[in-house]
Amino acid sequence: MYHIGLSARVFDPEGAMILPWREGTEAGSLRRRLTRARTLDGGVAVTNRGFTDADRTLTLSLAGQSEAMVERARRMLRLHGTITVTHRDGAFTGAPSEYNDRRQELTVLITGTA
Repeated sequence: MYHIGLSARVFDPEGAMILPWREGTEAGSLRRRLTRARTLDGGVAVTNRGFTDADRTLTLSLAGQSEAMVERARRMLRLHGTITVTHRDGAFTGAPSEYNDRRQELTVLITGTA
């Protein structure tokens, strides 16, 4: 298994963490920006606007992590609007959007490549 790195994009002595890949972590599905519309002649018109990593949502499972690690993830969400995310697919910029305490999951919206 591999690890996922999160780090603040500005100086923060506590703004970096490495998380192990855990059951429940999702790296986001890959998809193209496609739309399909029916035409009057019974066919379809397809608009293909390509692929971007910015359509991905990363869900990180923090189940079983120490309270200090969970608090660091919460702190990152509160203080940093943009972070750097690294995992098996590359390095990306992202925006931490939610920490769900019940499910112990941190959600990061990928916004581009780093």
